[in-house]
Amino acid sequence: MQLLLRILTLAGRIWLRLHGISPGHGGWVHGFPVVRLKPGSSVQIGNDVVLLSISRFNPLAPAGKVSLVTNTPSARISIHNGAGISSSVISCSREITIGEETLIGANCLIIDSDFHGFPLGENQPAKTAPVKIGRRVFIGARSIILKGVTIGDGAVIGAGSVVSRDIPPNSVAAGNPATVLRTLDQPTNPVR
Repeated sequence: MQLLLRILTLAGRIWLRLHGISPGHGGWVHGFPVVRLKPGSSVQIGNDVVLLSISRFNPLAPAGKVSLVTNTPSARISIHNGAGISSSVISCSREITIGEETLIGANCLIIDSDFHGFPLGENQPAKTAPVKIGRRVFIGARSIILKGVTIGDGAVIGAGSVVSRDIPPNSVAAGNPATVLRTLDQPTNPVR
């Protein structure tokens, strides 16, 4: 099994390179992520990052793959060391940052744009705002992170949440819209 996982990761890393992304050292790339990059945009993947796009390796058996999409030439996605993403979509028009050791559950959606103006049909530009997800954050399955949101270090987002405003560090938030339910104790071993 370990040999199969290494072969899958090698193939996944080659796939990323063929699509203009140079992943860092270590980590796992299971399956072939969907990659759609506008020329001039960038996706940076740190060391020891896990990208899981094969449903067989996930107990939720998600149907989708990790999708890394940039919609403008100036878009930047940064996935820092030790992060893990499972069958989720990251669609960036401006900037999306995912901190060290952050885990993103199956079928999440992280977007920094409305993709269209409002009201519809009036040729208004789409609004964009950077998304910043801190270190050691856990985002539960099927959550949606919307434009302009900052999620503080050590926060936990409950499954199925819609995060439309900032979430403070070391807090648990859930719901639609996500609201803070409680504060966690400070971590004893913060990321270095």
